[in-house]
Amino acid sequence: MNISILFTIIFIIFYLILTIITIKARKSTKVAYGDDGNKELIKAVRAHGNFFEFTVFFIISSFLLEILDAGPIYVLFINIVFLIGRISHAYSMLKEKIIFRMVGMMATLISYAVNCIYLLYLYWQYFSHLE
Repeated sequence: MNISILFTIIFIIFYLILTIITIKARKSTKVAYGDDGNKELIKAVRAHGNFFEFTVFFIISSFLLEILDAGPIYVLFINIVFLIGRISHAYSMLKEKIIFRMVGMMATLISYAVNCIYLLYLYWQYFSHLE
């Protein structure tokens, strides 16, 4: 679980950075609630929210993989891919660079799918021996 703990810390730090960006956008637009239709604030809020929405389940899957004895090289690699994807996606939302959004979502969705398949495999391996 050491790898998942390390990456959870990294994800929290990046989430705090996105939080600060959103707070600054709120201050500069003087919008305390909602987005008031302000494009810059909408981008900041969605980059922040989207990061959280995708990261929570990924962190859970990473911990589960380590608990079920997934290879540490795999866990490290998939966390790096996911992190690159989330940074790329957040950057694309803030700077409107579509190529980074595509790369970010591909890395995110591939990480999710591969983790899900690996978890299913480990689950089957682990629980088929218990019967």
